[in-house]
Amino acid sequence: MVRWVLACALLAACEEDVVVTPVIEGPVDDAEAAAFPDLDEVIITVAHDDSERDLVSASFSRGEDITLPGAPLGDDLVIHLAGFVGSSAIAYGRTCAFHVDAKNDPPAPHLFFSRSVKFASLGITPVARTRGRAISYLGSAIVLGGESAGGGVTTVERFDPITGQLTTLGDVDERTGAAFALLGTAPPRVVVVGGLAAGVGASWLELVDPSRRVERVDEVAQPMARIGLTATSLTDGRVIVIGGHSPSTGMPVGTITELATGTPIDVRELRATLAHPRTGHTATRLGEDLGAPVLIAGGIDAGGIPVGIAELFKPLAEELADPLVFKPTMVVPRTGHQAVRMPDNSVLIIGGLDGSSPRQPVRTLELFTLDAGFAAVGELPESAGITDFTATVLPDGRVLITGGRTSTNAVTNTAFIARLDPLDGSVDVVPTDRLAIPRASHQAAILCDGTILVTGGTPGPAVAERYNPSAVGRR
Repeated sequence: MVRWVLACALLAACEEDVVVTPVIEGPVDDAEAAAFPDLDEVIITVAHDDSERDLVSASFSRGEDITLPGAPLGDDLVIHLAGFVGSSAIAYGRTCAFHVDAKNDPPAPHLFFSRSVKFASLGITPVARTRGRAISYLGSAIVLGGESAGGGVTTVERFDPITGQLTTLGDVDERTGAAFALLGTAPPRVVVVGGLAAGVGASWLELVDPSRRVERVDEVAQPMARIGLTATSLTDGRVIVIGGHSPSTGMPVGTITELATGTPIDVRELRATLAHPRTGHTATRLGEDLGAPVLIAGGIDAGGIPVGIAELFKPLAEELADPLVFKPTMVVPRTGHQAVRMPDNSVLIIGGLDGSSPRQPVRTLELFTLDAGFAAVGELPESAGITDFTATVLPDGRVLITGGRTSTNAVTNTAFIARLDPLDGSVDVVPTDRLAIPRASHQAAILCDGTILVTGGTPGPAVAERYNPSAVGRR
């Protein structure tokens, strides 16, 4: 990566000066996303994370040395950098939160700086994989699972924006079609559930974190050998595993299993079972409150028909809402879709395939609310990915939709942003910058600086990309 260095002298009353030297990184061989050297002015500020108030700020013209004295020592400090051409802000970047005191060596936080609302090519090439998952983990991204031309991908990688490094954490077992979720809270670990290994269902679990690497758990109370299942993290650190189908019979199951931290993990099959056994569905937690329910939507039944009726799992009671009372029906029943929680805890249903023979891509967007059920709120554009795309929530609550396969099954490099209009409940979908590389079944995760890491989804190795949203929501 291209790197620049600037010096910030962070001062505290009656303390010696502490110089923090952030490393500014930029795109590699990507002139369209690069911010330098065209900037007329750079404004640098230091603030507390999640604060709109600057502790100190300074402006520098082209050619001036950038130094910033006067900010206090403290926890959760963030450096913001904005670049201007004339009066237009065209570039932005920020560090992840860091700590500065007078007793320890000062940090050298990394700051990714590029043109706003652009995808930037990085100087790193992750392991080639399709499917799999990128999970936001304490501000970094852990990328694991999936498959390549040679079978399942075993390598687990972590991209840390604080250091700007891509590292290998270890290897999981070779399996495809697994589900992934964060388990526990102090700190969490990534749990790998289900999937196929050597053509049979994987009944064991694996746990991944950067410190303890990879741990396999064979002695679980209930086998987890199914595919097409979902794994959803709850606010208290538990994971709820729902549905899927047996790889031997192909029949969907209604099983709901709870995973909890134990020695090393507790697995418990709950009494509650789905009224409509399904596979290939989504399960979305409706909020951050303790006991927030989980919406189960879509998927296919034993006859291969998309399930239109949604169900609601209530974690505190460990039961499903009464199916005679709670039975909202999707506008277009589908499978292979994605579901994203919006800022108001509604759920946006995107893409997927319908119940036609052969199945047809679904461009209709649906929004679910507990009060009104499902409602059509717009359509995906013709050039958008309908399947095998990623949908990632941006810092300001909008949703970034990248890549995937279009209605003609072509792999695309298009990207769009979906925004919920809080006044009328409609969803606007507008284009944004295109990926450098067409990708399908790729991975995407938000990082602690508000950028989005995009990896994989190509036949062979390809550079990672990083989307730099607007500065809105990143204070």
